[in-house]
Amino acid sequence: MTPLLRYALLLAALPLVTGCQTDADVRPAHYDALALATGHWEWDSSAYANGTQTPASLGFSRQLTFGPEGRLTVHRPDRSDYRTTYQLSMGKSQACGGAAVPLITYPSEPELGNTDSKLYVLRQEASRQVLTITSEALCLDGGAVETYHWVAE
Repeated sequence: MTPLLRYALLLAALPLVTGCQTDADVRPAHYDALALATGHWEWDSSAYANGTQTPASLGFSRQLTFGPEGRLTVHRPDRSDYRTTYQLSMGKSQACGGAAVPLITYPSEPELGNTDSKLYVLRQEASRQVLTITSEALCLDGGAVETYHWVAE
């Protein structure tokens, strides 16, 4: 066996010896799967048919982290973290129909009412990354348009 072949076999066997660690195993605790970076989404506003709510108007801020493997953490400084699961998909709005759009599904917090299934859009505005989460029932005057900006850690 040539030294080059022996080296190649050793490299191929290395994951078996080290426990088959994957990239998901070594991501930082605040890794966000939507931003593909470490940080969180800081809430800017929630606009409803009858008005807008902001951190200033409600007296609290909130941050979302869409972690790997479908884990969502909602952090508010005034209470314990809310942890749930989320699912990304492509599909039509159940309430409004139309073309297939990116959907994110997770249970919403009662204080910031929104439907569980939401359309989402990531975009760059000037020097910041913005996440917009829109109720799939907005065409029926239901739910909200939530806006967040990215805060890198």
